Amino acid sequence: MTTAQELLPIWTNNWGFPDFGLSIHSLGTTFLALLGNRLGYVGVAEVPAFKQGNYAHIGDDVRSDAVWFDKISHSPFLIAEFERYSNKNEQWKLEDKAKNLLLAQHRWSETAELLLLAYWRKTTVSSPNHTNLLKIIKEGFETQAKERVRGANKGQFVLLEFVMRENSKNLLYLSDIILREN
Repeated sequence: MTTAQELLPIWTNNWGFPDFGLSIHSLGTTFLALLGNRLGYVGVAEVPAFKQGNYAHIGDDVRSDAVWFDKISHSPFLIAEFERYSNKNEQWKLEDKAKNLLLAQHRWSETAELLLLAYWRKTTVSSPNHTNLLKIIKEGFETQAKERVRGANKGQFVLLEFVMRENSKNLLYLSDIILREN
C-alpha cells in the first residue's frame, strides 16, 4: 500500500475520489501504468494489441488497460486488465476481461510473462469465482462466432483484488490489494 500511496496519493484515505462513470477504472489503469514505470518498464495505459498472428481476425478492438513494455526487447512483459466487480451477476465482466487478456497475449505473439487480471470491489461485496477466470486463460474459449481461441502457452496468470472503502467524505479510497490464489 505504501507504493500505491506514493504513486497515486489521490487514491488514499486522506484524499479519496468519487465513484462516477469510469473514475475508479481511470485510477486503476493509471496506477498499473505508473507501477510498471516504477519497476523499470515502460508502463502504458489503454494499449491496443495489433491485429497480427493467428488471432488477428478474432475480435475487433483488443485493447488492454495497461501494458508494461520491456525496455530492451520492446515487447510486453505484462498485460493487464482492470475491472469493477459489484456482485456475482457481474462475473461475466471479469470473464470478458480474461478473454481480452488471452487474445492480447496471442496478438503480442505470447511475449508477456505476466497476465494480470485486477478487479476492484467495495468492502461490502464478496469476491468473484476465480476458477472460471483461470480456466479461460489455461484452456481458451469459443467466441460468439464459434471461433476457437486456444489457452495461453506462456505467461503466468495473476489475480489481484483491489479493495475500496469510503472515507468520511463518502469518497472511495484504496484500502488493500490482495493477491488471489489461482
